[in-house]
Amino acid sequence: MTAHNNLEEYRDPINYDLEFGGETRKYQFYLEWAKASAGEVMELACGTGLTTLPLAQAGIVMTGVDIASSMLAYARVKAGNLPVAFIEADARTFRSDKKFAMIYLTGNAFQAFLSDEDQAALLGTVYNHLEPGGRLIFEMRNPAGTDLSDERETEWGQFIDSDGNVVKVSGTQTYDAERSIMHWVTFRDWGYKRTESRIDCRFTTYAELTELLTRYGFRIEHQYADWDRTPFTPFSPLLISVCTTMVCSPSVCRLKNSGH
Repeated sequence: MTAHNNLEEYRDPINYDLEFGGETRKYQFYLEWAKASAGEVMELACGTGLTTLPLAQAGIVMTGVDIASSMLAYARVKAGNLPVAFIEADARTFRSDKKFAMIYLTGNAFQAFLSDEDQAALLGTVYNHLEPGGRLIFEMRNPAGTDLSDERETEWGQFIDSDGNVVKVSGTQTYDAERSIMHWVTFRDWGYKRTESRIDCRFTTYAELTELLTRYGFRIEHQYADWDRTPFTPFSPLLISVCTTMVCSPSVCRLKNSGH
């Protein structure tokens, strides 16, 4: 079992944005699909709104849901008067009377749902909050295109923090093949201090994902290898899935509507 709450990466929202922001091609990808979906859009695990806010700035009526209160607090500051509502909730148990034309997760957030039960609960939430024919879009790292071998501390990159300091980023990885979970430990070296954070991510195979989506009422519409919509191949490092809801079997519908 994971020995932490899997939220340690999200304790410093301002510097999180400086390290991970600026993915303009990704923002454009989700914006294009939001426009094509012609309705309100929800981002689950929205964090500080790195993707939510560009869509809201383009006129999309947005709802962002996240479990980390500090990330949402910063998202609300950045949002100002934009047409976006930020809600603190767990994506596995979130409930609303509102239906959405499109729901998405990004930042590989799908991989944060570490068990079969977590994945089922997430997909149940999505299905129950989509309009008929609505879209689910998300990306994940493809295990067949990823180096899953254990690694000692290696350099991963650097960024400029909010005070103008160069922060060097390094980390380790340890893969639990039995549970298909990667344990990452990230170190950030400010020169005057060094921080450590842990995060676990589940690696779902292509075949497992296809079966999972079908079981919980989704039809795969498109799959891409990058934000430029390059077609996915079995060894692409990234798998972006665009899905639509379909009429599910009575047993599956009962399962979702019961909240399980």
